[in-house]
Amino acid sequence: MTQITSGALFFLAAGTLTSVSILSAYQILFTLPVIYYLYLAIKNNDFKLPKSAYFLIAFTLVALISLTINFEYIPKPSKNFGRVKYFVYGVGGIWVYKAWLQNVSEKTVRHILHLFLVSVIIVGLISIWQVVIQGERRATGLTHTLRYGYGSGMYLLLHLGLLLHHKKVERLFDFRMGVVSFVIGFIAFYLTYTRGAFLGFLCGLPFLLYFYKPRIGITLGGLAVLLVLVLGSFYLFGTGKYGSRFLVNKNNYADVIRRSQWQAAVISTKERPVLGWGLSNFHSQLKRIKHQYDLDAKEYDDAHSHNLFLEIASGTGLIGLFFFLGWVICWAIECFKERGLVRALGVPFGVCFVISSQFEVTFDANNASLIFSVYSLSAWLAYEKTKKIA
Repeated sequence: MTQITSGALFFLAAGTLTSVSILSAYQILFTLPVIYYLYLAIKNNDFKLPKSAYFLIAFTLVALISLTINFEYIPKPSKNFGRVKYFVYGVGGIWVYKAWLQNVSEKTVRHILHLFLVSVIIVGLISIWQVVIQGERRATGLTHTLRYGYGSGMYLLLHLGLLLHHKKVERLFDFRMGVVSFVIGFIAFYLTYTRGAFLGFLCGLPFLLYFYKPRIGITLGGLAVLLVLVLGSFYLFGTGKYGSRFLVNKNNYADVIRRSQWQAAVISTKERPVLGWGLSNFHSQLKRIKHQYDLDAKEYDDAHSHNLFLEIASGTGLIGLFFFLGWVICWAIECFKERGLVRALGVPFGVCFVISSQFEVTFDANNASLIFSVYSLSAWLAYEKTKKIA
């Protein structure tokens, strides 16, 4: 089972930034150890999991119920039910990573990490080529501007954290290769001009630096806050007549669309506050709501809410949102209690995830795979550490 898990993580490393098709191989292979270790847990009556995992299990059950009772309103039920697998991977992955890390060789871990660094370099160079050579307005990577931009904001914090703490993990990846891939990845990330992802990165950066060197974190964190305030001032009070997308004001058409999506999501939640319209089914009600309540951007009627938490509330109601927030909060507490790399890397990643998710539904195939893999690994490491301390 260790080899199957290694194979699954090989495709995860290769496909997270490059291809949904490659990620399909990861999902197929990863399902096997998830089922196997779940069977062992049932057989041995061993369900010791961190508190966050139980909130995620509860949310998964609510999501399934919401899909079942709203089945008639869902255009493609198989697609919506299929999204539940990421939550299952999040919980089941805790057992998988525990067994894998206890049996896998450092050489295998190193190869997988290096494969991911190579994918960062390749996609980064392609993104830079798109803007610098082909003259594209924004870098899109190999997936999509939003997917690539928001995923980059999150993984770059982990990437930088590993570089800062490289002496603790020096046997697992080559530092020089890590520097090259980070520089290329960051340039490509900037060229996506994805504002929500950039804000998430800036908000997570002070935490990352603080857990490395508190003085550096406070100093550079202050600069990051100042930059956020400057960009915020341009957004709220600027004219919007600047060349950079980071300096547009709140009246730009993209944000008019985003605000109309938020309004529609709030209305849809009010219409069905208990269990919502079904997980990831907000889009099926969007056109009706925009015309019925006379919202802006009526022509933009086939998309998500551009806010993960509003999407969760719309799809699974306030009950689903309660358990989802419970998962996020407990995960944050568990990471913070662990005083090693889990806190140093997990907390900044979580901050970026929460902030950037205010502007995008970050549970697309690529980013959901990244987020729940990070969750599973950090949740198990934090749980094992705190359990031993207790």
